[in-house]
This record gives sequence, C-alpha cells and structure tokens, in this order.
Amino acid sequence: MAILPFAATEDGHYNEQLGKQAQQYLIGYITKKQKHFKVVPMNARDVNVKMHKAGITPQTLDDYTTKELADAIGAGYILIGTIDKTVQGTASTNTGFATATGNSSAMGVSSGNTQKQYHATVYISIFSKDGKSLYDGNKANVFIDSTTDSWKNSIVWQVRHFPFYH
Repeated sequence: MAILPFAATEDGHYNEQLGKQAQQYLIGYITKKQKHFKVVPMNARDVNVKMHKAGITPQTLDDYTTKELADAIGAGYILIGTIDKTVQGTASTNTGFATATGNSSAMGVSSGNTQKQYHATVYISIFSKDGKSLYDGNKANVFIDSTTDSWKNSIVWQVRHFPFYH
C-alpha cells in the first residue's frame, strides 16, 4: 500500500512539511501495529521518489485518476489524505499574588501563559489499483486542542476503520 504525502493546509496555507510528517506518522503507526493489518505500507521515500519522477505532487493529485497514481507508484492500494488545520483562537491563563505592607509599599508577582488553540480535520481515502474506493472518511478532533499535532488522534481513529484492519 502506498501512503501518499498528505495535502496539508494550516490556516489556508499549504504546508508540505506537515503533509510529509503525516505520511511518515501513518506509515510508522501501521508498521508498529503490523499484526493488525493485512497490508504492508511502502517506504515513504520510495513513494515520494516515484511520485516525483512521475511529476505528481500533493497539490496535483486531482489531475490523476487513482489508477494512474497506482500505476505510477507501482502499488496495489493508494491512500490519499488531507489535513485542514486552523487556529481557532488563544487561551490565556494568569497567575499572580500581591503582598502589601503598611500604607506606602507593595510587592507583587504576576505571570501568564497564552496558547494557540487548533482545530484539525483529517480526510482519508483508500483505493485499490483498479480505482475502486475501499474507504472514504473524515474525522475532526472533538475538542479544540492546544497541541499542534492533534491531527494524529484523528488519523489513529480512522485507522481502526480501514478495510485492512483486524
């Protein structure tokens, strides 16, 4: 099975590094849990080199049929994924204390922390080499999360619904 680099956007901007990170993460996850799968993922480097030689990029996937992708890569199955990640706001926490002595002097300390909050939706489709759709799903993180890689939870949830998982 060829797991293609994900087409990833972060706040509407294409993020190639995030797409390759998701590809590596999914390959690593399936490899680590191989006893639960009926397929073996191809090496990411081999997939990416074959795509490059064929002139295929994550941005141009829609220019090819799944059969053309499978033929170009030499895979029995193709997994195509997308991550849409957006910042939904920030969360701030403030802590502090103050001590006053007498009427003329005061001492105090205050600190705070601001974190970005992310929302990510992961779309995954799996096709056989003849173009037949075997899986088509999406999963968003349930809660807006301050973890930048919360998309991993959405991938793991979907993996358990793949047709090759047992």
